[in-house]
Amino acid sequence: MSRVTSAEIESKLPIPLAVAGHHQPAPFYLTADMFGGMPVQIAGGELSALVGKPVAEPHTHEVDEIYFLISPVPGQARIEVHLDGVRHELTSPAVMRIPAGSEHCFVTKEATVGSYCFGILLGSQL
Repeated sequence: MSRVTSAEIESKLPIPLAVAGHHQPAPFYLTADMFGGMPVQIAGGELSALVGKPVAEPHTHEVDEIYFLISPVPGQARIEVHLDGVRHELTSPAVMRIPAGSEHCFVTKEATVGSYCFGILLGSQL
């Protein structure tokens, strides 16, 4: 078993990156460029100010994405996900896999302060 001999820290977060279909740069907390290259990226943020405001048009990614929805108390965040023309509703805490190449977007329906949705991109391609 190898030991970690030094720590790498990134503290200038989030990093805004343009993502196809999004209305403005998405806030990333982990990118493919960090730590010598990462096979996963994490974007997202706090939802309470986004109720009823879509942050992206329907779009696709070349890699799978996992939506990770959390809130301070279970049930305090709810999003409506559109995946390949089918509507799904997630209530916190919840995760949902968005397969690579699938057209998707979501709208926040309900979110108390401290509710977050993260998109975990399973690969380095946006």
